[in-house]
Amino acid sequence: MEEIIEKYIKTHINGVKMDEMEETLRQSRLRLGYVTSKLLQEGKIRKIENRYYPTSMLLEKEDLEVNAQNRLRSAFL
Repeated sequence: MEEIIEKYIKTHINGVKMDEMEETLRQSRLRLGYVTSKLLQEGKIRKIENRYYPTSMLLEKEDLEVNAQNRLRSAFL
C-alpha cells in the first residue's frame, strides 16, 4: 500500500489532499493517515498545510525559486 500511495502522490505535482486520496484509492482515512505518516517520517513525501507532495518535486521547485532569486540579485549588482 505504501508504494501505491507514494506513486499516487508523485503524480500530483500540485499536491493532493487526503479526501482526494480517499476517493480515488478507495481506502479509509485511518489507513491513508497511517501510511502517509510513515512516508513523511521516511522523507519520501512532504506535507504543506493540508496537501501532500512528492519530496523530489518540492526540492526541484525550491531550487528553481532560489535560482530565480539569485539571478534577480545579480541583475541589480
